[in-house]
Amino acid sequence: MDEQELIRRCIEKDKPAWDIFVGKYGRLIYWAIHKRLAASSFAYDDGDVQTIFQEVFLSLIEGEKLKQLKDARAIAGWLAMVASHKTVDFMRQKISRDKHFSDTGDAPPVNDENYKQELIANDLVNIVKMVIETFSPKEKIILHLNLFGEKTHVEIAGITAIPVNTVSTIIARAKEKLKTELAKKGIEGYN
Repeated sequence: MDEQELIRRCIEKDKPAWDIFVGKYGRLIYWAIHKRLAASSFAYDDGDVQTIFQEVFLSLIEGEKLKQLKDARAIAGWLAMVASHKTVDFMRQKISRDKHFSDTGDAPPVNDENYKQELIANDLVNIVKMVIETFSPKEKIILHLNLFGEKTHVEIAGITAIPVNTVSTIIARAKEKLKTELAKKGIEGYN
């Protein structure tokens, strides 16, 4: 069964198709969750990872998020982004919950500086994503995979079926374009 057919059957809530989907992409989603948590230096445990993993699949199944996927060939990068976004949502909720408990004296205080830095980082990520949305479809996919999916040029070439040299050129040009656009918005020093 090809990707398009698998996604179509998953959208139709076909249980055997979902079993195949989870088996095929579960490890990628776990990887994306761990990568995002590690990148933020967020304290977490296996229970947190399981919770996020389940939230990703709930959004795909019940939230019908798979209908948003425009190109079945980009599923790996797209799923990594969905998992990363769900991880950030989870961290925000946990920070907010911990902050609430610290305000009521029920839990140890949260370091406000870390909380502010996380919010600033998230705002920057959102600005970068908005700028990338103005790029060509090919640039968007490749840059998302590289910046947010943390894929190497070789991995992106494998996912997109574009030669590695072409991927490298597109990334270099798109990053320069991104840097220029961010500078116009007053954000300097972004690499």
